[in-house]
Amino acid sequence: MIDQNDRYQMRLLATLIADEIERRHRADLAPKWKHATVIFRPEDTSLKQHELPMEKFMHKVVMMRDNLRVLEQQINSNKDLDDAEKVKLQSYITRIYGSMTSFNFMFAEEEDKF
Repeated sequence: MIDQNDRYQMRLLATLIADEIERRHRADLAPKWKHATVIFRPEDTSLKQHELPMEKFMHKVVMMRDNLRVLEQQINSNKDLDDAEKVKLQSYITRIYGSMTSFNFMFAEEEDKF
């Protein structure tokens, strides 16, 4: 049977986990980009352009970064992969990070950048 103290500890743990998830998936947008819009305009003017709020675009970039970090951890801790396979997969991730440095201008904090 779960007593009151156990319930309190479970709520506290759930709150700490939720806070950590929120912190990990949050990166502040540089102030000059707040409320901005990303516009994808095709060369063919008969086609419709696509607009996306910068905050939403930033969220997608941050989620890619976070998922790459998880993938990297999964590769490094995988017991079924030998070292050569891990190095090969890690090199792909490193190249992806390199490509994603193009998005560093959006981040307010240096520590959030690629």
